[in-house]
Amino acid sequence: MEGKDTTMTKDLRDSKEPRISSETLTNFQLVDGQIGEISLVNGTLYVHFQTDDEKDLILVFTDVAGVEMFNIQNAELSKCTVHLNDPFIERATKLSEKHTEKLVCYAFWSPWLEEPLMRILARDFEIQT
Repeated sequence: MEGKDTTMTKDLRDSKEPRISSETLTNFQLVDGQIGEISLVNGTLYVHFQTDDEKDLILVFTDVAGVEMFNIQNAELSKCTVHLNDPFIERATKLSEKHTEKLVCYAFWSPWLEEPLMRILARDFEIQT
């Protein structure tokens, strides 16, 4: 698939510990979907997501070390990228009291902006239907 952002899975392929669930998220179709309610409970982030065909899902991020978001609720999304070397991880390492090794940065992008609307630093992820 030429032209697709291949760097989003390159970090995972090059990692000594590939994360199957993280690769699943990079293949998850976010186009025209929207994020609804977001809640953080005891280090687990629950992101309610509605697909373009109105299917409700919950994206669950575990052992969350940081979240950065800007006007994400009800915003249209174009893609999600997953990186092991995002600058957000470096900031969390400096500022967080939590252990930041083995963190993954999950970033959600708008079709109109060149910066992600939300970044989540977590150790793992799953989709609940």
